[in-house]
Amino acid sequence: MNTLLSARVIPSLSVLALVIGCSSTSESLPDYNPATNAAAQADSFIYAENEEYMKGVNKIGVMSCNVMFGMTSSASASTSGGFRAGATRATGTVSRSDVKISVTYTASGLEETELQRLADQACENAELELSNAGFELVPHSKIKTNKYYQELHAGGQASPFEFKGKGDTRYLVLGRNGETISDPRYISTASGFSQVFKSIGGDSSEQIEDFLMKDLGMTGVNINLLIDFASLQSDGDKSFAGLSNKDTAKVDASIQLAVSGDIRFQPITQQKCWSEWGKEKCMVKPSHQPVFGSKRDVASSTIFYESIEDATTTADKVTSGLTKTLGFLSALGGTSSSVARDITRYQVNIIPTVYETESKKLTSGLVEMAATKAVSKK
Repeated sequence: MNTLLSARVIPSLSVLALVIGCSSTSESLPDYNPATNAAAQADSFIYAENEEYMKGVNKIGVMSCNVMFGMTSSASASTSGGFRAGATRATGTVSRSDVKISVTYTASGLEETELQRLADQACENAELELSNAGFELVPHSKIKTNKYYQELHAGGQASPFEFKGKGDTRYLVLGRNGETISDPRYISTASGFSQVFKSIGGDSSEQIEDFLMKDLGMTGVNINLLIDFASLQSDGDKSFAGLSNKDTAKVDASIQLAVSGDIRFQPITQQKCWSEWGKEKCMVKPSHQPVFGSKRDVASSTIFYESIEDATTTADKVTSGLTKTLGFLSALGGTSSSVARDITRYQVNIIPTVYETESKKLTSGLVEMAATKAVSKK
């Protein structure tokens, strides 16, 4: 397989096992233009939900800011026989050999210390963009001294927090330097049951956030950002309803820096408090929490890597070779269907300085557009 080092062309793969599987390049996302007014682009990039509850929101404080970095992106696809695929009229036996392809891209050249610096900068810039948009911002230095904020982080997940997606897909989630991952969406991933039991007693992470908001008289804000370097799309594994043959296996890949995420507001005006089992409880209903997030990724066409290398291991090749051989033998025997596997890995060698510059531009752009749209609804 040839590795083509280009900003727009990704290595193509082909597998032949009575059917064809391939990987091709998808179209790149349109660029965000930092020179254009944020308000003019906001509707193209940012969606809003529950925005009617932004009325009267002015004094805000960022309770959590997390940045997720894409480290490995993977996808797989396979061909599949439909209903009685390949069955002969005489015997009803199947003589079909299918193929499954697995494609992985891994970022190389990013140190954890660099990621931490980027996360800190992204969170600081996010607060600046919210303030510049017209919100009254409670300084993070003041929030950090609050007992509820300290309690929130005492029960959080250690940063960086590894988040695994489908297949080999892997992300690192980082909070601000010295702080844990306190957002309930991440907490529940690792300790969902404990959070349910804590909520009964009134000390779950959501409850502590509400006490923090009440204590400081502010609308709480949660910021989550994702900086990714590769987008992989698969045409799946099964045909519609499993009735027809699926004779292609395709994974489309685009290597491009792109940022997505959202800003969630928990309006203090929508907070309801009550007493239960001798303890105070407070809550802002999820349906009353305005969210301003990515309608589509904020992307850059700037080349942020120096090369893309074929990193397929010997073990991968051996596994692929064995499964292919077994697949063909089975097909020749005409007694069963079989699946041949093809595994390919790529390493994207990142240029840290370019990655940092573009990431800062994109995260600032996303937050600026989201903040501009949010302030227009208050």
